[in-house]
Order: sequence, then C-alpha cells, then structure tokens
Amino acid sequence: MAATLQQETLRFQELLIEAAHQPQPREKLAEADAELDKLRTHLRLCHDLDLVNPGQYEHAAQMLTEIGRLLGGWMKSVVN
Repeated sequence: MAATLQQETLRFQELLIEAAHQPQPREKLAEADAELDKLRTHLRLCHDLDLVNPGQYEHAAQMLTEIGRLLGGWMKSVVN
C-alpha cells in the first residue's frame, strides 16, 4: 500500500509539472484531479486497515484537502 501511495503521489506531481508547461493545461489538471481522488481513497483505505494512526491520517487528509483547494483554484483560472 505504501508503494501505491508513493507512486500515485509521484504521478500527481508529474501531472502538475506537465500542466505547468502546457499552453492549455485543462486535460492534465483533470488527470491530476483524478489522481488526487485516488490518493484520498487509498489514504482512507490505509486508515481503515489501521496502517496509519489517526494523527497521521488527519494530517495527511488536511494536506490533501489543501492541495485540492489549490488545484481547484488553478482549474477555475484555466476554465475562465
């Protein structure tokens, strides 16, 4: 599970980097949004399986929420 989270995190970062270098980044941002959903889902699964303690889960979930807000703002700025 740790390897999966690590790979998804790296893929998410790669998509953001690719989006930053695109004249029309909407598609890459949408892919990054889907990858972020995977991260959230797998983090929740780690919590449900007691692979992370509640404090670790809460911290990671808060970070993912903030990242989601930032990504959402970027997506809105591209659409308008």
